[in-house]
Amino acid sequence: MASKEQLRKIAIYCNSYAPKYEGILDITSSVYEEKYESCENCTHFTDEGKCDINLIDKVLSSMAMELDKK
Repeated sequence: MASKEQLRKIAIYCNSYAPKYEGILDITSSVYEEKYESCENCTHFTDEGKCDINLIDKVLSSMAMELDKK
């Protein structure tokens, strides 16, 4: 299972990220006062904590490969 931080990074790099609710990114965190995307806010993220189009592992692998190139 991906961590909350990983779910945020995946959403940034995922071409299929689609916010569940219009204006979801207008909600700010009272702790950090910043807006963020996350798989948890995506229409493809299920109640079981999985991506219904199976992209979490694919995007994580792609991110890891990019880091290896640096």
